[in-house]
Amino acid sequence: MARIRFSLSLPAQTYRRYYQGEVKMVQVKSLDGQKLRFPAAILRPYLSHAGVSGLFELEFDENQHFVSLHRLALV
Repeated sequence: MARIRFSLSLPAQTYRRYYQGEVKMVQVKSLDGQKLRFPAAILRPYLSHAGVSGLFELEFDENQHFVSLHRLALV
């Protein structure tokens, strides 16, 4: 299984567009410079009144399908 780390800071107002279904995918740049695109829904467990922020690790299988997401630290 592969893992990619990235930092994310989405204010609540921005995440609301994802939550309401206006936007379905999030695109970020990993710590090693790779572009990463994934469904916004996987961030819901980390949503607070302030939005979503932290250092995350995304795990995916050999077919590049989502396996898990963990927040490693708050940013």
